[in-house]
Amino acid sequence: MKTYVFRTAAAAALCLVAAAAAAKDFSTTIDLAPAQPLARVPKKFPGFGYVCDPKVGGEETVLEYRHSGAWVLKTKVCDEKTLEFLVRNHISILLVLDGSREKINADLKRIADGKYDSAIAGFLLGDRADGGGEAEAEKWRAVVSSIRRRFKDVPIAIPAADAKPPLAKMLADRIRDVSKFVYDFSKVPAPYKKLKEITKSLTFGSNKDLKRMRLWVIAPDRMPGSDESTRSDFKTTSWKIHWMMSAYAVEAVDAVLFNQPMQPDDFGYTLRYLGQAFRDHGTVLTHGESASSEAAKSKSISPDLEQDFDDLTGGFGGEDNMKIIASPKACANLANGKSGDVEYLALANGSDRLCLIMVNTSGKRTKYTVETKGKKTGNCTIRRMFLDPGTKKVKREAFGGYGQPGLPYTSSIEPGAVETVTLILTDRKYNQAGY
Repeated sequence: MKTYVFRTAAAAALCLVAAAAAAKDFSTTIDLAPAQPLARVPKKFPGFGYVCDPKVGGEETVLEYRHSGAWVLKTKVCDEKTLEFLVRNHISILLVLDGSREKINADLKRIADGKYDSAIAGFLLGDRADGGGEAEAEKWRAVVSSIRRRFKDVPIAIPAADAKPPLAKMLADRIRDVSKFVYDFSKVPAPYKKLKEITKSLTFGSNKDLKRMRLWVIAPDRMPGSDESTRSDFKTTSWKIHWMMSAYAVEAVDAVLFNQPMQPDDFGYTLRYLGQAFRDHGTVLTHGESASSEAAKSKSISPDLEQDFDDLTGGFGGEDNMKIIASPKACANLANGKSGDVEYLALANGSDRLCLIMVNTSGKRTKYTVETKGKKTGNCTIRRMFLDPGTKKVKREAFGGYGQPGLPYTSSIEPGAVETVTLILTDRKYNQAGY
């Protein structure tokens, strides 16, 4: 049985004060207007989703989508009944275009004639990283041309295995119409290093069309060596949230799709919380882990004119300063049976809200402090899912907290918790009502 809790601000404050006594502190400073945020997430493709076919039905089916946090699905299904359901309920699909040129054109015509394009988060040109070979090149060029003629603003993606997918070469001059690469990392226990190698190759490569590519990534449904029954275990859920966050730490990633059916289980409810955060706060500002935050913040750095061009520390010098760009480790550590960490993403809506998505697998209650550049933080709303240490059941709770504008926001996250913290942003020295 799940537990829902609403606490008063005073009770929440007492809880956080008590928690702070055992905390391993860390702090972070968030720039609310960075020169280059990690990602900008549209409502049609709000950060993550599932790899599964859509279900069509009545109110109960719609509730299943909502309770599963299923806002976007990767699928080949696009019959008229399904498309009508998706449009009516504001659900999107990454549509895999499959089959002959004639079949694909019929699918595109059906979507255009029925005005179902609001349900299309993107078109994916097949599921094979090789594009089906050179024999398919003419077909795919014609398909891209047809998409652009009918759907001006819908993203086009191609499947990839590395930084030089064959399909990109096959498309020739039509590659300029492609904006996404899709990587199937559903067998990869930790994505950061592989994705970083790919983005480095794209960034420093000579092809200008490939330099601008953004990435959509397919994530695993379970930890290495585990069976299907563990998909919704809270340990697995926490690891999958780490997986998602470490993918977003790579500057080019726009979405993560979990390779599993949508289900209104503990993982689904977690994605429901996170989905609301992404839908309401579409700019992913920054990423961090508690173990690396202080090391990075305490560095006294200056530009190093002797730095190698391929050094990605941003011009701040050599091996000694590599810690400035924190490399996520919690996901890989958990996959290897080690303890995790507190990891977070900071999201913003561009005006008056900052949202922290956090997960704690360190085994310790952790106090954290957030300072912001640009505006002050005020009151907050916290939505939390956690594993009750006594009952071993997953509980959910939501409560408000008080923050004084002008002072850093300080709170704690319990061990075994995934939570979102939505903070008011203000230019004033006092809180406004109605947060």
